[in-house]
Amino acid sequence: MANVSQSASLASITAYLKQTSDCDDATARKEAIAVMKNLVSMRQKGFITGWYFDEQGHLELLPSETIMQRINPTK
Repeated sequence: MANVSQSASLASITAYLKQTSDCDDATARKEAIAVMKNLVSMRQKGFITGWYFDEQGHLELLPSETIMQRINPTK
């Protein structure tokens, strides 16, 4: 999955939020747009390289190498 740049689309995030938050289409889309903006911002800042839904339907983030080195520095 290291080459994923964006596999969870705005539509899939909207559907996920609609299902899990029991909200209407307009509210889910508005929330999904905010989520997507935050994901793009995190990618632009170098925190993540992408995002995707895993097999259990959870939105997963792919941390960048720089962040991984900060989290797990080599000893």
